[in-house]
Amino acid sequence: MFQRYPYAGAVVKARLMSLLVAAFAVWAPQVAAEDCVVLEDFSSSTPNNFPNGWTPREKSGAGIYTVMKEGETLFLRAHAAGTKAAGNGVEADRPVKWDLEKYPVLRWRWRARLFPRGADERQGKEDSALGIYLGFCPPEDMSFCERSVRGQLGIADSLSVAKTFLSKGVGSLKYIWSERLPKGFEFERSRKMVKVLESGAPANRDQWVEERVDVANDYRRRFRSPTLLNPAGLAILTDSDDTQAIDPASQAEGDYADFRVCRE
Repeated sequence: MFQRYPYAGAVVKARLMSLLVAAFAVWAPQVAAEDCVVLEDFSSSTPNNFPNGWTPREKSGAGIYTVMKEGETLFLRAHAAGTKAAGNGVEADRPVKWDLEKYPVLRWRWRARLFPRGADERQGKEDSALGIYLGFCPPEDMSFCERSVRGQLGIADSLSVAKTFLSKGVGSLKYIWSERLPKGFEFERSRKMVKVLESGAPANRDQWVEERVDVANDYRRRFRSPTLLNPAGLAILTDSDDTQAIDPASQAEGDYADFRVCRE
């Protein structure tokens, strides 16, 4: 005869439960990871070079932005010094495509290493150690928007400006780390909304700071457009050209890493 143990069922259930918990521990991070999609991690770029897939707004800006490696982390270092002829004040940008309805949040890491002297982004001395732009433009108007950004609009384009910019929600959002302006401060420059995410010099300039912005919400607040345009471009700007008149030795330096678009 078989001997029955009243506690055998409980032991089996406990073992099954432990296996399920272990399996979930492995599976859960994978599910969480799917909530974000990598936008740019510089993994396709070679260290000590300008980032792959990016374009300096002017050729002179190529020397400002360099991919670096620290441990296992690849990141973009921007160092701005000298005059505009040396690339100071030139953005690096790249086209982006993502569904803002599905992934409304942008996350990334950055660290401010050197602030431009005497900068005040609100008062025309618009230099920052760290700055990120997101540009919005309908696909059918991309050529127009690109010419506008580059200051290449002609007289014939003037009639299209109001229609394209105002009625279609064209414009940009800019996020900065300012030495002077308070965290959370917002202001506008034409069709650009600027938001201060961090303020003041960090206690440790080698420490990365994680950022999270609800791009969809900021876009709706700023442009009040019935249509939520998807971002068409991502740009980075670390500069000290506006403060050169105050102090010719003014420089700026900052690092950028791990751009991701997320559900929340």
